Amino acid sequence: MTTSHILTNASEAELANAVEENLCALFRAMAASLGGEIEEGAKLNRHLTFPTNPMFKGVWKTRLTEQEADAAINETVAWFKARNAPFFFWWTGPGTTPVDLPQRLQARGLLDMAEQQQELARGIMQTELGAPGMIADLNRMNEKALTETPSGFIIREVADPAGLDDFKRVFVETYAIPDWAGQAWVDATGRVGIGQTAWKMYVGYLDDQPVATNMLFNGGGVASVYAVAAVAAVRGKGIGGAITLKPLLEARALGYQYGVLFATEMGIHAYERIGFKMTGARINRYLWRNQ
Repeated sequence: MTTSHILTNASEAELANAVEENLCALFRAMAASLGGEIEEGAKLNRHLTFPTNPMFKGVWKTRLTEQEADAAINETVAWFKARNAPFFFWWTGPGTTPVDLPQRLQARGLLDMAEQQQELARGIMQTELGAPGMIADLNRMNEKALTETPSGFIIREVADPAGLDDFKRVFVETYAIPDWAGQAWVDATGRVGIGQTAWKMYVGYLDDQPVATNMLFNGGGVASVYAVAAVAAVRGKGIGGAITLKPLLEARALGYQYGVLFATEMGIHAYERIGFKMTGARINRYLWRNQ
């Protein structure tokens, strides 16, 4: 995981923007490591790669005028159809234009985060506004959170297929996502090689049972976490905060000054407890399905 172009002494506006930049860097890493297709331009970027999960197929950094938007949406849908994509996410963030792009996407049948809950992730609670961006100074984290967990709780980096399977099981159970959506991360990591991916995966165990997950990705000048999950039986015990914090402190040891993420509504309190704060930025994603 590279430490080039690390963001330092950043303003809050720069950090809010870094939430989206980190996500874009993840898409580039996916396409590069999995031999996928990626196109980047001044108006929009898109990627499509193995495996079957809309995270691995998407549109991002849309910078269109009102006059360009409709034609660009139509051309982009055709691009994915021509490649037999079953679905893709169209991502929006703080710099997305035009401002009415979400309404244009929904008019074409794409579903926002809140609407996707019924079809894709019943356990991920979001509103139609999308996920709130959060930022943290990694030198000012509440490191006591690592010690405020039940006895018998440990965090391990995924190092073998058994750990990868534990990651999938917890992720699928926590967010009530389809099995194939969790399997995609197993397949992608297996193809690149465990320990060789641009992302690092972690599992938290309580009395040797997998109960929590996290995935660290350093990119866009900052460290970020994805797939933070804790099964219902251990919520409220500090486990979610601890498994979020530990990988971020590892990123700090590599020189990263800031952590960013976009949160589920359920996760906001746990993130605030370890040192994150809200920004005005929102990340949303609109799901297109090839019906």
